Amino acid sequence: NREKSGGIFIEHGVHFFDMFAGWLGKGKIINAVEIKRKNVATIMYDRVQATVLYDDGLVNFYHGFDQPKILDRQEMRLQFERGEITLYEWIPVKMKIHGLFKKEELKQLSQLIGPFSMVDNNSGPAGKNVKGKSVEIFFDHHVTIECGNNADKQNRYGQMLTDMLNDQWSWIKDKDHERIIDDNNAVESLRMAENAKEMAQQF
Repeated sequence: NREKSGGIFIEHGVHFFDMFAGWLGKGKIINAVEIKRKNVATIMYDRVQATVLYDDGLVNFYHGFDQPKILDRQEMRLQFERGEITLYEWIPVKMKIHGLFKKEELKQLSQLIGPFSMVDNNSGPAGKNVKGKSVEIFFDHHVTIECGNNADKQNRYGQMLTDMLNDQWSWIKDKDHERIIDDNNAVESLRMAENAKEMAQQF
């Protein structure tokens, strides 16, 4: 009920504006759309999209509530010059990486994220190079990597909550402690959600 909740951007999208601001800094809404469900008695906007410009890139946010709950899912896809990362679930518990790596980079990745399954898409010898965005990219492996498990969900959520509470409690005890999350996060994320709602073209 958008009269009570403010609509999808404000009740749901606000969390993702917050998350990406933590990664990419302050963003600016440059386009937004709300799509109305057809053939229903009440007016219901159940799909929205916003495009946000950051210093380091462009992000498309899409939220759809037009499928049954059994199909509900959360995916975030981050694209880079040498590949892409897909994160799964509300707080990510699974990850897929597809990209170009040197041998030493794969070793570093293994140390960073632990065990993973890998498909090597290489054809021919290692030590190739391709043209990127005005630069040469040298790589040994063209791989698809998957790691993580839905079974980790409760532990991951519990750790996140513990870290957040510890961060706030440290600030309560010592006002010189610089919080990871403070009052400005909520205000700024809500401002972006309101901007998206105001800018949204309705179809």
